[in-house]
Amino acid sequence: MNNIEADFQEVISSWVKDVDTHCAVHLKNDRFLIPLIAGTVQGVTTSIKEQTKKTLAAGIKPEVIVEVIYQLAPGTGILRVQKSLIEVQKAFDEENIELKKITIDEDPEFGAKVQAKIYGTEIKNLLHDLPDQSGNFIPEALTEHFFNDFYGREALSVKDRERYGLLGLIALNVDFQIKAHARGSLKAGNSESELIWSVIQLLPYVGFPFVVNSAQVIHKSAVELGETK
Repeated sequence: MNNIEADFQEVISSWVKDVDTHCAVHLKNDRFLIPLIAGTVQGVTTSIKEQTKKTLAAGIKPEVIVEVIYQLAPGTGILRVQKSLIEVQKAFDEENIELKKITIDEDPEFGAKVQAKIYGTEIKNLLHDLPDQSGNFIPEALTEHFFNDFYGREALSVKDRERYGLLGLIALNVDFQIKAHARGSLKAGNSESELIWSVIQLLPYVGFPFVVNSAQVIHKSAVELGETK
């Protein structure tokens, strides 16, 4: 580490520690996954290997780590996910970790049913007037290749998928999707407190503006749904 990097680490060390100390009071050990989400979405893989080791040491199953990163692909694209998984694999190799086979729900429409329950036809309605059937293809592809392809994989619950997915969208700073998935995460069983503290855990990686804006969106959604806690 050169002098500039060492100096920067000294400057930010109290900030990172302060965030982690406060989040540890409100979140379970799966908060260690949150820096992995931020790094993957941002395409910054320099700390992925070491963070993966920290996450394993916190008792998080390797299948959960992989599944959280897999699920980011529909939001951030496959290339950044592939880059991140290379570093995850290095950590697994160094720790002699072997993945167990993921079981998949027998219902091929499991994800579509989850989508319908939480989101209804929101995207289909939004895109209905696009030309040459493109307005049909995009929502159909979303249903098939996000919800059906991922949600039936039983390493993660729907509740956790919604929370981790929301954090990925916040790291991307996509306003419409953050609003939709804040509501979706609450409807899937996440509490307002859990979501906001999860966003706070993102703070060193995405900065204050993203966190302040997203916390307000989550709070407003919780108020509208009558689920403030």
